[in-house]
Amino acid sequence: MRTVQFAKDSSALFEKAGLKSFEDFFNYSGGVTINKNQKRDVVAFSLDDDDRRRHFFMKRFFNPHYKDMLFTFRNFGRLCSQAACEWQNANTLLQNGIPTYKPVCCGEETRLYMEKKSFLVTEKLPGCCLADYIGDNWSTLDAVKKERLTASLGRFVRKIHDARISMPDLYIWHIFMQPKDDKCDFAVIDLHRMSANAAGNRWRIRNLGALDFSMISKYFDQGLRDTFFNAYFGDDFDADKAEFCRKVTNRSMILANRRRRPDY
Repeated sequence: MRTVQFAKDSSALFEKAGLKSFEDFFNYSGGVTINKNQKRDVVAFSLDDDDRRRHFFMKRFFNPHYKDMLFTFRNFGRLCSQAACEWQNANTLLQNGIPTYKPVCCGEETRLYMEKKSFLVTEKLPGCCLADYIGDNWSTLDAVKKERLTASLGRFVRKIHDARISMPDLYIWHIFMQPKDDKCDFAVIDLHRMSANAAGNRWRIRNLGALDFSMISKYFDQGLRDTFFNAYFGDDFDADKAEFCRKVTNRSMILANRRRRPDY
């Protein structure tokens, strides 16, 4: 069985480009392949929409790993394709006022309720990857701007957690930003392992441990880490803050022992 769904007011744009059915999208040969492995590829492409050019990314999933299918089943309580998982997660974030990429089209091919193939089309986010911005600009930022960015990041992550949303892959390179004079606007990407309705502090600690692991010390000294956590805690955090930070640091160290920390 093959199905395709479009976000509101999106179908006409794709139909004009000859993209209507599941086969149209999955066999699409336009655009540029920017990532590919045995289980998925990612294609960047652009379409004309009246007087403007709009930019999109399409993820196409092939015969997903059983572990990924099991994760989506545990997360949603039903069998769910990899594309539909990200479609639902993106919409959950947007409904909670948390910026992410806009999902505009999703399709899947199933057999006996099991996913065979799926695809997700999202519109390109404005701004740039936070890791790239830091790598390119950190040395030119004064202390006030560094503290402002770090505090804004802390409040952004707290907003995610206040919505009871867990982001196990919350790394600096999975955050986008639009720098402005008086604030920084953030968005989050890579939603595959996201889960909603999280409870307790264990998942918060694991999320923050991943983020701390990615906040490399040549940019984020202890003072900026304190700035981040002070902004994250705010005035209404109930747990023991020192103990909470200790657990985050321990989780970060576990990750550092397991994998190489990327430079940026």
